[in-house]
Amino acid sequence: MGLISRLTGRTRRPALPGDVRAQLKIDPGARVLAWADLTGGGHAAALVDRLVVLDPRGRLVSRPWVDVDHAAWDDESQTLAVWWVGSRTPAPLEIGDATFLPEVVHERVRSSVVLTREVEVPGGRRVHVALRKTPGGDLSTTVSPGRGVRLGDPEVHARVAVAEAALRDEAGLLPVRPDDERPDDEHLDDADPQHADPQDGDPQG
Repeated sequence: MGLISRLTGRTRRPALPGDVRAQLKIDPGARVLAWADLTGGGHAAALVDRLVVLDPRGRLVSRPWVDVDHAAWDDESQTLAVWWVGSRTPAPLEIGDATFLPEVVHERVRSSVVLTREVEVPGGRRVHVALRKTPGGDLSTTVSPGRGVRLGDPEVHARVAVAEAALRDEAGLLPVRPDDERPDDEHLDDADPQHADPQDGDPQG
């Protein structure tokens, strides 16, 4: 993400303005770690437990860090690309000013990952399985298929289930129920993001 070069000469931004907090529907007591205005309109804010984005089209998305598969920063375009779990198409956040948002997003996603495993599936493709932790300490697994991988394929499903069980066992969690089903990946990119009300956090300093 080019984080070292971005940190040079960076200063802490002012607190999130009240009107922006209201637009992002962030509770007055929730702690905001970093925020940014987006080019073309909208804002993005990193909270202790989630990422909140109001894009230039006016679409509001609020999702916990365990729903962020990964993110990548591009210096040339000043864009932070965010991949949600279950989607192959990133959400581009074009940032128009100096902010620590990319660094904070990178850190929050990284800190949520407890264990990972790469699963090889038929055709030489791979699936990334991760055990993720919420700020409250709850653990769950997320599955990110590589390009061309159909999670609905029985053999793929079986191999992923074995990997999930191994990660959960290593962490001392109950195994996934055998009858649990995952959605066919054909519909993943069309699924609406999960919207959730931000949880209360520490007062912003």
